[in-house]
Amino acid sequence: MFVVHGAYYWWPKRVGFRNDYCLRCKAERRAVCIRTFDVGHVFWIPCLPVGFWKHWKCSICGHDPHKNPKTTRFAKWFCLCVLIGISALFWSEPATGPDTAIDWTFRIGGVAGALLLLVHLLRTPADPSLREKMERVLPATDSTCPFCRTPLLGGERWSCPGCGVVRY
Repeated sequence: MFVVHGAYYWWPKRVGFRNDYCLRCKAERRAVCIRTFDVGHVFWIPCLPVGFWKHWKCSICGHDPHKNPKTTRFAKWFCLCVLIGISALFWSEPATGPDTAIDWTFRIGGVAGALLLLVHLLRTPADPSLREKMERVLPATDSTCPFCRTPLLGGERWSCPGCGVVRY
């Protein structure tokens, strides 16, 4: 049975900002912290209140700046192992009967797919980690709020008296 589930994010409020590195934009960007009341739903019926949570969003693309949109190298190596396993499974049995075309398709397709994926994995270098990219990002030094243009109050944390956001 297909179960529709997800989360609702109610009462969004900006509570902070910082300079960040967005993996989707592949550049240094301003990230905004949004506090929401999260509620889980099943078939669009809210049923599980989770509470208040903070979510960071890129100011340009609107996505989580630290969520990588690309497939990880671990997932690619795992798929390579699965392709090799499928190919070995089909090569271990003789191709007889009415499913001969399917057997040969998986035999040749599995080996070809595994070879192409192996070449891709060996040729593409590993991307620098998020930690290495974040080391190059300078911290925010704004003295005025980027949202309401009110001067920020100094202290332990720089905050805006107008809208309440905090500079991280």
